[in-house]
This record gives sequence, structure tokens and C-alpha cells, in this order.
Amino acid sequence: MLSTKRLTPILLAVFLLLATLFFLNTPEAISSLPAYGEEHYATGEKAGAAAGSQQQTDAAKTQTPAVVKPDTTSAKPAVAISYDKTTPPTVGCEPIVHDLQQRIISSYQTQLKGIRYANVFGYLETENKGDAAIWSAQQILMSMMGINFLEACRFTDKDCDINKFRSQLEAHAPHSAILIAGGGNFNDFYWEDQPSRIKMVSMFPTIPIRSFPQSIHMTHPDRINLTKSSFGSHPDLQLAARDQRSYNWLSDTFGQNAVDVEANKVRHILTPDIAFMWGSRPDFRLNTKKTHQVLILARDDWEVSAGNSSSIPMGEGVLDLGGEVGNVTYNKVDWKFTNTPGINDSPREEGKNQRAWAKAIQGFEMLGSADFVVTDRLHGHIMATIIGTPHVLMDSKLGKNVDFHDTWTKDCGATRVAGDIEEAKNFAKMFFENKLKEEKKSGDGGNVA
Repeated sequence: MLSTKRLTPILLAVFLLLATLFFLNTPEAISSLPAYGEEHYATGEKAGAAAGSQQQTDAAKTQTPAVVKPDTTSAKPAVAISYDKTTPPTVGCEPIVHDLQQRIISSYQTQLKGIRYANVFGYLETENKGDAAIWSAQQILMSMMGINFLEACRFTDKDCDINKFRSQLEAHAPHSAILIAGGGNFNDFYWEDQPSRIKMVSMFPTIPIRSFPQSIHMTHPDRINLTKSSFGSHPDLQLAARDQRSYNWLSDTFGQNAVDVEANKVRHILTPDIAFMWGSRPDFRLNTKKTHQVLILARDDWEVSAGNSSSIPMGEGVLDLGGEVGNVTYNKVDWKFTNTPGINDSPREEGKNQRAWAKAIQGFEMLGSADFVVTDRLHGHIMATIIGTPHVLMDSKLGKNVDFHDTWTKDCGATRVAGDIEEAKNFAKMFFENKLKEEKKSGDGGNVA
């Protein structure tokens, strides 16, 4: 038998254990324990950021929910940062770029499921660096999805071997599809690519058709009806919008309240511009030699609107921003009319992909060649966002720049939206004033260049 001296500590330990268990089972004690995830809120992290498994989820359900007070210190401002008129844009936008890339991947994992071979319809052979960024980004996504790119055409009856186009699809059925290239030509103003798409859709009624993201702007009833008649008759067609207004048009035209076509037969999705498949590329900003302080990437066609900068000559020059900043060097270009070195020489660079990659890379390098960018081209904005260059965006005549921006990038600190070139210059002035202050603090002597 145990002696009294040995028994006393054991009884004391048992008593303390029972007392602890009794306390922990009282309502007061339970309410004082932290609920699952409460510590994440306390540190400003998103609720459940560390809860990835079902086991953690089930554990969370058994806990008493915590009352979480709103974090007023980190609340978003009433006005999106890119509409803040009092501060200049800053460097970098990596989280937003990463998020938009992941949204594209997530969308097309569903839309392209089961497709292993594809023809692309809508190939553009131009010097427009934005078109090139779109094309190469489509190749990135197809490669990621394990899709073998076969043939490309822009028109059914011009610069296209339509018989070869068809035979490639038929040879790989049922795992082949036509992918409509993304961009901004789903409209009835240019009325060049849309008629060809209408004809193509009608020519391939048994082939699945998928679309990369487009801006949509259609106002002519007869042309809208042609689009509805062709697209609405295809049994397996999906369209993609890259901004909210374009998606609303697709929803009104082919959705639940569609008129003269079967409701929801043409599937439609909203997803960011495909160029974000390039992902975050600060290397173009960091590794490109700076040749000017400001790059003005300006349209030089009928779409010029808010970005009208005709008061500033094309080419290289000096811009007086006034105040402490004074003169800054600029280069004004329209990259649609800027030749890409090396691909137009003899012998001509062969291959649609190779040419597109060369043009897109030159576009990124152009945007990385200056400290600050002013543009009214949508892909000037998108590609500057991808590399993180501080920039100002102005709208075009069709409104697609601000439509896209308001849907996806309005919270990017690297962007400011300006109503005209004078407001854009004012943002540039604020940017270089801030740069001067930072350089003076670091002892660099306040040199803007």
C-alpha cells in the first residue's frame, strides 16, 4: 500500500486536474478562448488564409465564432487609388498582376478542358506591340494547358489555307477546337474582323469554338443581328469579355433575356485581358536602359480622344513641367508604327510566334526605357502594369481603356487616370517632384535624370 506521504501529492494532482477540466467547461471559459482564425484577423491577415485543408475547416466549425471588429486603419479609400488626383503613381503592381493571371488560368482550365489541339482564328500581322503581347500570351496559356497550336488564319478567304485549317481540326477531333484571338476588334466600327468571324463560325458547325477575351462595342442593329444569327446557331461556342460593359453586352445578347436566339446557348465569361498571362515582369523595368524620363505612347489614328497630345511633337524632345522639376526629356511614339529591329531585315524572320514574341518584347522594353509613361493605348497601360512602371492612362474614343481599367486595375498604385494631356503632365510633375525629394533625402543631389 502507498504511504500517506506518497498518496498526498497524487491526490493533489488529481484534484487540480478535475478543477481545470471543470473550469474549461464553463461558458465563461469557453467564450474567453480565441476562435479559429481570430489570431489572423488580429494581425491584419485575411480570415482563413492558413485554413487550406478540410480538417482545419471542420475544426473551425466546432469553435465559437469570434466577434471581429472591422480594421478601419486598412480600409480602402472611397475613391480607387488610380483616381486619386493628389498623389503620383508609384512603382510596382505585382499582387494585382498575379491575381489577374490566376483568374485567367482558372477560367480557361474550365473552358479549354478536353482540348489538346487548336487552330487560332484572328492572327494579326502588324507592328502593334499590344497585339503581339496578346498573341504571345495566348501561346503561354495554351502551352500551360497542354494544347498544341496547329494553324492560324485571320480571314477565311485571304492569306489562309482554309482546307489545311479544316483538315488539321478534323484529324484531331474530338480533342480539337478553334480559338478566337483576343483583342479589341469585336466591334462594328472597323467591320473587318467581325464579318470574318461570323463566316468562320458558320463554316465550322461541328468544331468547338472558344474565345480569348475581347472588348465589345456594337451599335448597328443589322450587324448585331448577323452576329446573333451566326453565333447563336453554333452548338458549342463560348465568348469572353475583358471588361464589365462588354460582358453586359454578351449577357444581354446571348443570356437569359436573349431575343431571337436560344437563351444561354452561347456561353459567355468575364476574364482579364490575356496579356496578363505574361505575369509580373519587373525585369523589363529594372534591366532596360533608361533613355528618356518620360515616354508618351500615343495613338495616331481615329480612336484618339482624351489622349489627344497633338500639342507635343512626335519623337524626342524636352517637356517643361514647371516648378522645381523644370525640363524633362521625352520620347513620343505610336508603337503601331514603330518597326521592330531584326524581323523585317533580309532574310525575313519566319514564324508567327517568333515575330510576335520579338514585337512584344520590344514593347515591354519601350515601356521600361523611361521612368514615367503617359499613354492612351490600352496595352500601354496593361504592359506598364505588368512591368510596374508608373504611368498615366487616358481614354480612347470607344471607351475601352477606362472600361477595362475600371473592371480590373483601378486599385493599382502604379496607375493614374487623366482626363487629358495637361492633367497627365501634372501627374508627371508630381512624380518627378516626389523623386527629387527622395533623392535629396538619400543624398543624391536632387538630379531628376
